[in-house]
Amino acid sequence: MKILLPFVLMMTIATPLNATTTTPPTTEETIANEEWTRFPLIAHGLGGIDGVDYTNSLEAFKVNYDKGQRLFEVDFSITKDGQLAARHDWMGYLATKFEQDIPAEKLEEPLTLREFKSYKILEDYTPLSFGDVARLSKQYPDVYFITDTKETDPELVKQQFTIIRDTANRVDPAILDRFIPEIYSPEMMEVVRGVFPFKHVIFSLYLTAMEPSEVVEYVQTNDVHVVAMPEERATKEFIQSLNDVGVLSYVHSLNKVRDVKKLMKMGVHGVYTDFLTYKDLGIDVAPLIAAGETPAGPTTVQSLTTVSAASSAPASETITQTVVTPPSAAPSTWEKFKLMISNLFTF
Repeated sequence: MKILLPFVLMMTIATPLNATTTTPPTTEETIANEEWTRFPLIAHGLGGIDGVDYTNSLEAFKVNYDKGQRLFEVDFSITKDGQLAARHDWMGYLATKFEQDIPAEKLEEPLTLREFKSYKILEDYTPLSFGDVARLSKQYPDVYFITDTKETDPELVKQQFTIIRDTANRVDPAILDRFIPEIYSPEMMEVVRGVFPFKHVIFSLYLTAMEPSEVVEYVQTNDVHVVAMPEERATKEFIQSLNDVGVLSYVHSLNKVRDVKKLMKMGVHGVYTDFLTYKDLGIDVAPLIAAGETPAGPTTVQSLTTVSAASSAPASETITQTVVTPPSAAPSTWEKFKLMISNLFTF
Protein backbone atom coordinates (compact mmCIF):
# COMPACT_ATOMS: atom_id res chain seq x y z
CA MET A 1 0.00 0.00 0.00
CA LYS A 2 2.86 2.42 0.75
CA ILE A 3 4.11 1.87 -2.80
CA LEU A 4 0.76 3.09 -4.11
CA LEU A 5 0.68 6.20 -1.96
CA PRO A 6 2.85 8.45 -4.21
CA PHE A 7 0.70 7.48 -7.19
CA VAL A 8 -2.48 8.32 -5.29
CA LEU A 9 -1.04 11.65 -4.18
CA MET A 10 0.07 12.47 -7.72
CA MET A 11 -3.39 11.70 -9.12
CA THR A 12 -5.03 13.79 -6.41
CA ILE A 13 -2.79 16.77 -7.04
CA ALA A 14 -3.24 16.46 -10.81
CA THR A 15 -7.04 16.45 -10.47
CA PRO A 16 -8.54 19.84 -9.56
CA LEU A 17 -10.49 19.74 -6.31
CA ASN A 18 -13.50 21.27 -8.03
CA ALA A 19 -13.43 18.85 -10.97
CA THR A 20 -16.82 17.38 -11.86
CA THR A 21 -17.93 14.47 -13.96
CA THR A 22 -20.33 14.61 -16.86
CA THR A 23 -22.29 11.52 -15.90
CA PRO A 24 -26.06 12.02 -16.23
CA PRO A 25 -28.02 12.61 -13.02
CA THR A 26 -29.83 9.75 -11.34
CA THR A 27 -33.58 9.71 -10.85
CA GLU A 28 -33.04 10.42 -7.15
CA GLU A 29 -30.86 13.44 -7.92
CA THR A 30 -33.47 14.81 -10.32
CA ILE A 31 -36.24 14.45 -7.73
CA ALA A 32 -34.08 16.18 -5.14
CA ASN A 33 -33.50 19.13 -7.49
CA GLU A 34 -37.07 19.19 -8.84
CA GLU A 35 -38.69 18.87 -5.42
CA TRP A 36 -42.23 19.02 -6.80
CA THR A 37 -41.69 15.70 -8.59
CA ARG A 38 -41.91 13.82 -5.31
CA PHE A 39 -45.62 13.87 -6.12
CA PRO A 40 -46.45 11.21 -8.75
CA LEU A 41 -49.99 12.50 -9.36
CA ILE A 42 -50.93 15.67 -11.21
CA ALA A 43 -54.54 16.78 -10.78
CA HIS A 44 -55.61 17.43 -14.37
CA GLY A 45 -57.65 20.61 -14.89
CA LEU A 46 -57.47 21.14 -11.09
CA GLY A 47 -58.90 17.63 -10.76
CA GLY A 48 -62.34 16.18 -11.29
CA ILE A 49 -65.31 17.01 -9.09
CA ASP A 50 -68.58 15.09 -8.76
CA GLY A 51 -67.58 12.96 -11.76
CA VAL A 52 -66.93 15.99 -14.00
CA ASP A 53 -63.53 16.81 -15.49
CA TYR A 54 -62.01 19.98 -17.01
CA THR A 55 -63.86 22.39 -14.73
CA ASN A 56 -60.66 24.21 -13.63
CA SER A 57 -62.84 25.51 -10.82
CA LEU A 58 -62.21 26.73 -7.29
CA GLU A 59 -64.29 23.93 -5.84
CA ALA A 60 -62.41 21.26 -7.82
CA PHE A 61 -59.14 22.60 -6.46
CA LYS A 62 -60.35 22.54 -2.87
CA VAL A 63 -61.89 19.06 -3.11
CA ASN A 64 -58.73 17.58 -4.58
CA TYR A 65 -56.45 19.43 -2.19
CA ASP A 66 -58.40 17.83 0.66
CA LYS A 67 -57.79 14.44 -0.96
CA GLY A 68 -54.03 14.99 -0.79
CA GLN A 69 -53.27 16.47 -4.20
CA ARG A 70 -50.53 19.09 -4.17
CA LEU A 71 -49.53 19.16 -7.84
CA PHE A 72 -52.21 20.73 -10.06
CA GLU A 73 -52.38 21.27 -13.79
CA VAL A 74 -54.58 24.18 -14.82
CA ASP A 75 -55.68 25.19 -18.32
CA PHE A 76 -55.41 28.83 -19.38
CA SER A 77 -56.91 30.56 -22.41
CA ILE A 78 -56.66 34.17 -23.49
CA THR A 79 -59.86 36.16 -23.05
CA LYS A 80 -61.30 38.64 -25.53
CA ASP A 81 -59.88 41.49 -23.46
CA GLY A 82 -56.40 39.99 -23.22
CA GLN A 83 -56.52 38.33 -19.81
CA LEU A 84 -56.03 34.69 -18.78
CA ALA A 85 -59.03 32.53 -17.87
CA ALA A 86 -58.77 29.05 -16.38
CA ARG A 87 -60.61 27.40 -19.25
CA HIS A 88 -59.55 24.57 -21.54
CA ASP A 89 -60.71 26.35 -24.71
CA TRP A 90 -63.48 28.56 -26.09
CA MET A 91 -65.33 25.94 -28.14
CA GLY A 92 -69.08 25.57 -27.67
CA TYR A 93 -68.98 22.01 -26.37
CA LEU A 94 -67.72 23.25 -23.00
CA ALA A 95 -70.69 25.55 -22.56
CA THR A 96 -72.95 22.55 -23.16
CA LYS A 97 -70.91 20.31 -20.87
CA PHE A 98 -70.97 22.92 -18.10
CA GLU A 99 -74.63 23.89 -18.67
CA GLN A 100 -73.75 27.53 -19.26
CA ASP A 101 -76.32 29.71 -21.00
CA ILE A 102 -73.85 31.54 -23.24
CA PRO A 103 -75.44 33.34 -26.23
CA ALA A 104 -75.11 31.37 -29.48
CA GLU A 105 -73.10 34.12 -31.18
CA LYS A 106 -70.42 33.84 -28.47
CA LEU A 107 -70.15 30.06 -28.24
CA GLU A 108 -67.13 29.69 -30.49
CA GLU A 109 -65.13 32.75 -29.51
CA PRO A 110 -63.33 34.06 -26.44
CA LEU A 111 -65.37 35.83 -23.78
CA THR A 112 -64.17 38.83 -21.85
CA LEU A 113 -62.87 37.95 -18.40
CA ARG A 114 -65.92 39.54 -16.79
CA GLU A 115 -68.26 37.51 -19.02
CA PHE A 116 -66.30 34.31 -18.37
CA LYS A 117 -66.53 34.72 -14.61
CA SER A 118 -70.24 35.55 -14.76
CA TYR A 119 -71.14 32.01 -15.92
CA LYS A 120 -71.09 29.47 -13.12
CA ILE A 121 -70.01 25.94 -14.07
CA LEU A 122 -72.89 23.47 -13.63
CA GLU A 123 -74.59 26.20 -11.57
CA ASP A 124 -72.33 25.45 -8.60
CA TYR A 125 -68.66 25.83 -9.44
CA THR A 126 -66.62 29.02 -9.59
CA PRO A 127 -64.58 29.94 -12.71
CA LEU A 128 -61.08 31.26 -12.05
CA SER A 129 -58.79 33.85 -13.62
CA PHE A 130 -55.02 33.59 -13.47
CA GLY A 131 -55.14 36.22 -10.73
CA ASP A 132 -57.38 33.92 -8.69
CA VAL A 133 -54.95 31.03 -9.16
CA ALA A 134 -52.03 33.26 -8.14
CA ARG A 135 -53.85 34.15 -4.94
CA LEU A 136 -54.54 30.46 -4.29
CA SER A 137 -50.82 29.84 -4.70
CA LYS A 138 -50.08 32.36 -1.96
CA GLN A 139 -52.84 30.96 0.26
CA TYR A 140 -51.65 27.36 -0.21
CA PRO A 141 -47.82 27.50 -0.07
CA ASP A 142 -47.43 23.71 -0.39
CA VAL A 143 -49.07 23.60 -3.83
CA TYR A 144 -47.50 23.67 -7.31
CA PHE A 145 -49.40 24.75 -10.43
CA ILE A 146 -48.55 23.46 -13.92
CA THR A 147 -49.71 25.83 -16.66
CA ASP A 148 -51.25 24.35 -19.82
CA THR A 149 -51.49 27.44 -22.01
CA LYS A 150 -51.84 25.62 -25.38
CA GLU A 151 -50.65 28.48 -27.59
CA THR A 152 -47.55 28.09 -29.77
CA ASP A 153 -47.56 31.41 -31.64
CA PRO A 154 -44.61 33.35 -30.17
CA GLU A 155 -46.55 36.59 -29.72
CA LEU A 156 -49.40 34.83 -27.90
CA VAL A 157 -46.95 32.85 -25.77
CA LYS A 158 -45.18 36.09 -24.83
CA GLN A 159 -48.53 37.70 -23.99
CA GLN A 160 -49.59 34.78 -21.78
CA PHE A 161 -46.39 34.52 -19.80
CA THR A 162 -46.06 38.26 -19.40
CA ILE A 163 -49.49 38.17 -17.74
CA ILE A 164 -48.37 35.27 -15.56
CA ARG A 165 -45.14 37.02 -14.56
CA ASP A 166 -46.67 40.42 -13.89
CA THR A 167 -49.74 39.14 -12.05
CA ALA A 168 -47.69 36.80 -9.86
CA ASN A 169 -45.28 39.63 -9.04
CA ARG A 170 -48.18 41.76 -7.84
CA VAL A 171 -49.44 38.97 -5.58
CA ASP A 172 -46.04 37.75 -4.33
CA PRO A 173 -42.94 37.23 -6.50
CA ALA A 174 -42.02 34.11 -4.52
CA ILE A 175 -44.97 32.16 -5.92
CA LEU A 176 -43.38 32.11 -9.39
CA ASP A 177 -41.14 29.31 -8.15
CA ARG A 178 -44.24 27.16 -7.79
CA PHE A 179 -45.59 27.79 -11.28
CA ILE A 180 -44.34 25.21 -13.77
CA PRO A 181 -44.90 26.04 -17.46
CA GLU A 182 -45.67 23.26 -19.91
CA ILE A 183 -43.39 23.94 -22.87
CA TYR A 184 -44.46 22.53 -26.26
CA SER A 185 -41.46 23.23 -28.49
CA PRO A 186 -37.87 24.49 -28.43
CA GLU A 187 -39.12 27.78 -29.90
CA MET A 188 -41.62 28.21 -27.07
CA MET A 189 -38.88 27.50 -24.53
CA GLU A 190 -36.86 30.43 -25.86
CA VAL A 191 -39.84 32.78 -25.67
CA VAL A 192 -40.85 31.73 -22.14
CA ARG A 193 -37.31 31.92 -20.78
CA GLY A 194 -37.05 35.35 -22.36
CA VAL A 195 -40.08 36.50 -20.36
CA PHE A 196 -39.06 34.91 -17.06
CA PRO A 197 -36.48 32.30 -15.99
CA PHE A 198 -38.88 29.88 -14.34
CA LYS A 199 -37.25 27.61 -11.78
CA HIS A 200 -39.08 24.55 -13.14
CA VAL A 201 -40.50 23.56 -16.54
CA ILE A 202 -42.04 20.50 -18.18
CA PHE A 203 -41.32 19.72 -21.81
CA SER A 204 -44.73 18.52 -23.01
CA LEU A 205 -44.96 16.47 -26.20
CA TYR A 206 -48.60 16.57 -27.16
CA LEU A 207 -48.08 19.43 -29.63
CA THR A 208 -44.76 18.33 -31.11
CA ALA A 209 -43.78 15.69 -33.67
CA MET A 210 -40.21 15.41 -32.35
CA GLU A 211 -38.85 11.87 -32.43
CA PRO A 212 -37.88 10.25 -29.10
CA SER A 213 -34.18 10.57 -29.87
CA GLU A 214 -34.66 14.28 -30.64
CA VAL A 215 -36.49 14.78 -27.36
CA VAL A 216 -33.76 13.04 -25.36
CA GLU A 217 -31.06 15.12 -27.02
CA TYR A 218 -33.01 18.35 -26.53
CA VAL A 219 -33.74 17.89 -22.82
CA GLN A 220 -30.14 16.84 -22.16
CA THR A 221 -28.70 19.96 -23.75
CA ASN A 222 -31.28 22.42 -22.42
CA ASP A 223 -31.35 21.62 -18.70
CA VAL A 224 -34.84 20.12 -18.76
CA HIS A 225 -35.52 17.42 -16.18
CA VAL A 226 -39.17 16.46 -16.75
CA VAL A 227 -41.09 15.39 -19.86
CA ALA A 228 -44.87 14.91 -20.20
CA MET A 229 -46.52 12.91 -22.96
CA PRO A 230 -49.76 11.25 -24.09
CA GLU A 231 -50.08 7.56 -23.22
CA GLU A 232 -49.57 6.44 -26.82
CA ARG A 233 -46.10 7.98 -26.91
CA ALA A 234 -44.95 6.27 -23.73
CA THR A 235 -43.04 3.31 -25.14
CA LYS A 236 -40.73 1.24 -22.96
CA GLU A 237 -37.69 2.22 -25.02
CA PHE A 238 -38.48 5.95 -24.89
CA ILE A 239 -39.12 5.96 -21.14
CA GLN A 240 -35.91 4.01 -20.53
CA SER A 241 -33.87 6.41 -22.67
CA LEU A 242 -35.22 9.33 -20.61
CA ASN A 243 -34.50 7.53 -17.34
CA ASP A 244 -30.98 6.79 -18.53
CA VAL A 245 -30.22 10.52 -18.64
CA GLY A 246 -32.01 11.30 -15.38
CA VAL A 247 -35.14 12.80 -16.96
CA LEU A 248 -38.49 11.99 -15.33
CA SER A 249 -41.66 11.30 -17.31
CA TYR A 250 -45.33 12.00 -16.60
CA VAL A 251 -48.10 10.55 -18.80
CA HIS A 252 -51.56 12.04 -19.33
CA SER A 253 -54.38 11.54 -18.57
CA LEU A 254 -55.14 8.27 -16.77
CA ASN A 255 -58.00 7.28 -14.50
CA LYS A 256 -57.55 3.53 -13.99
CA VAL A 257 -55.25 2.05 -11.36
CA ARG A 258 -54.18 -0.83 -13.61
CA ASP A 259 -53.06 1.59 -16.33
CA VAL A 260 -51.00 3.62 -13.86
CA LYS A 261 -49.48 0.45 -12.43
CA LYS A 262 -48.48 -0.76 -15.91
CA LEU A 263 -46.79 2.52 -16.80
CA MET A 264 -44.94 2.82 -13.51
CA LYS A 265 -43.60 -0.70 -13.90
CA MET A 266 -42.29 0.46 -17.26
CA GLY A 267 -40.44 3.31 -15.58
CA VAL A 268 -42.90 6.23 -15.87
CA HIS A 269 -42.51 8.51 -12.86
CA GLY A 270 -46.08 9.81 -12.58
CA VAL A 271 -49.38 10.58 -14.30
CA TYR A 272 -51.92 13.30 -14.83
CA THR A 273 -55.32 12.19 -13.57
CA ASP A 274 -58.84 13.53 -13.28
CA PHE A 275 -60.13 11.24 -10.56
CA LEU A 276 -57.46 8.94 -9.08
CA THR A 277 -56.23 9.67 -5.57
CA TYR A 278 -53.21 8.53 -3.59
CA LYS A 279 -55.53 6.30 -1.58
CA ASP A 280 -56.68 4.60 -4.79
CA LEU A 281 -53.04 3.80 -5.60
CA GLY A 282 -52.15 2.61 -2.10
CA ILE A 283 -49.73 5.49 -1.53
CA ASP A 284 -49.50 7.25 1.80
CA VAL A 285 -49.20 10.86 0.70
CA ALA A 286 -48.46 12.19 4.20
CA PRO A 287 -44.65 11.71 3.96
CA LEU A 288 -44.62 13.36 0.54
CA ILE A 289 -46.46 16.39 1.91
CA ALA A 290 -44.32 16.47 5.05
CA ALA A 291 -41.15 16.50 2.95
CA GLY A 292 -42.13 19.95 1.74
CA GLU A 293 -42.24 21.22 5.31
CA THR A 294 -38.52 20.57 5.93
CA PRO A 295 -36.08 23.52 6.06
CA ALA A 296 -34.91 24.85 2.72
CA GLY A 297 -31.62 23.51 1.41
CA PRO A 298 -30.14 20.52 -0.39
CA THR A 299 -32.15 17.32 -0.24
CA THR A 300 -31.64 13.65 -0.82
CA VAL A 301 -34.17 11.08 -1.87
CA GLN A 302 -35.01 7.87 -0.10
CA SER A 303 -36.96 5.26 -2.07
CA LEU A 304 -39.62 3.34 -0.21
CA THR A 305 -42.92 1.61 -0.70
CA THR A 306 -45.63 3.51 1.11
CA VAL A 307 -49.11 2.12 1.62
CA SER A 308 -51.86 4.00 3.36
CA ALA A 309 -53.23 2.03 6.29
CA ALA A 310 -56.70 3.19 5.34
CA SER A 311 -56.30 2.26 1.70
CA SER A 312 -58.42 -0.44 0.16
CA ALA A 313 -56.02 -0.91 -2.78
CA PRO A 314 -54.84 -4.52 -3.17
CA ALA A 315 -51.23 -5.26 -2.27
CA SER A 316 -50.55 -6.08 -5.92
CA GLU A 317 -51.30 -2.46 -6.77
CA THR A 318 -48.87 -0.97 -4.26
CA ILE A 319 -46.64 1.58 -5.97
CA THR A 320 -43.07 2.37 -5.01
CA GLN A 321 -42.72 6.09 -4.41
CA THR A 322 -40.07 8.46 -3.16
CA VAL A 323 -39.78 10.73 -0.16
CA VAL A 324 -37.42 13.69 -0.08
CA THR A 325 -35.54 14.09 3.21
CA PRO A 326 -32.92 16.61 4.35
CA PRO A 327 -29.38 15.16 4.31
CA SER A 328 -26.52 15.50 6.68
CA ALA A 329 -23.72 17.79 5.52
CA ALA A 330 -21.83 16.37 2.55
CA PRO A 331 -18.13 15.58 3.20
CA SER A 332 -15.60 18.05 1.84
CA THR A 333 -13.05 17.13 -0.81
CA TRP A 334 -10.36 17.07 1.89
CA GLU A 335 -12.46 14.75 4.07
CA LYS A 336 -12.98 12.41 1.12
CA PHE A 337 -9.25 12.38 0.47
CA LYS A 338 -8.44 11.59 4.12
CA LEU A 339 -10.97 8.75 4.05
CA MET A 340 -9.42 7.35 0.86
CA ILE A 341 -5.93 7.41 2.37
CA SER A 342 -7.22 5.79 5.56
CA ASN A 343 -8.85 3.02 3.54
CA LEU A 344 -5.58 2.28 1.77
CA PHE A 345 -4.04 1.21 5.06
CA THR A 346 -7.00 -0.66 6.46
CA PHE A 347 -6.15 -4.30 5.74
